[in-house]
Amino acid sequence: MSAMLLPDIGDDLPTQVLATRWLGYLLQFVDHENLQKLLDYYESIGWIGKEAKKKLIAMAKGMKSSGSKNEWVLPHRVHLTSLLFIQRLSGRNQEGELAGLNTYIKSYIESPEEFLSV
Repeated sequence: MSAMLLPDIGDDLPTQVLATRWLGYLLQFVDHENLQKLLDYYESIGWIGKEAKKKLIAMAKGMKSSGSKNEWVLPHRVHLTSLLFIQRLSGRNQEGELAGLNTYIKSYIESPEEFLSV
């Protein structure tokens, strides 16, 4: 398995602001209970570590959620956006690479016949 992308979240102000923005983004889609499940999932696939997850859950306690109480499984674009936040929070800036992947996926969805043609 590859290295953990985000083992922990720093206490500096820019990092805290970015983490808060990411949580605000996620809480548009899920409620607090499902945020926990989503972060558990991100931990299980190696995107975030236990310490990062603990801090995110603590930060989210004071935030309002407008997300669904029924679901934590989200569209791929939400996960790709999360990955961009995680990359930035970890200090790894690979947005160009990931943006290219996002464009590829978007193209695939909009015109799959081009990708599936023989």
